[in-house]
Amino acid sequence: AKNFQKKGGIKSIVKKVNSHSFYYLSRRDLKVTGFRHREFRTIVVWKKLSEDKMVVCYEDTDALDEEYPRDPNAVYGSSRTIWEYERLPEVEGIPQTRAKLVARVDVAGSVPNFVMNSLTKNYCKSLINMRKTFDKSLE
Repeated sequence: AKNFQKKGGIKSIVKKVNSHSFYYLSRRDLKVTGFRHREFRTIVVWKKLSEDKMVVCYEDTDALDEEYPRDPNAVYGSSRTIWEYERLPEVEGIPQTRAKLVARVDVAGSVPNFVMNSLTKNYCKSLINMRKTFDKSLE
């Protein structure tokens, strides 16, 4: 939760759908004076493709609009993200994973380049932080 808030997160809701999916609703502050909060509503679905490969997809949804009404003061963004994880052979006893990411994020509205550049940098930083979190090369 602390990391979510550090990245501009204001509110998030996670609601399980089944053993392979959940809804993820989030509201974020772009931290630019005069900009309204951005809200994203996604369904996350994952599937094991083989013993060594799985895919996780994030897709826009309006499935929870009745249960969690949209904030009329927020701007609604759109995104589609696909992660593919593949187990690789161990290196000196250390598990290895290849991660592939394809993402499209539209924060909506008229957003200047300097804001988009900052958001992109932060998005990439989160990937680096995730790698550091799971890095076992020093163990």
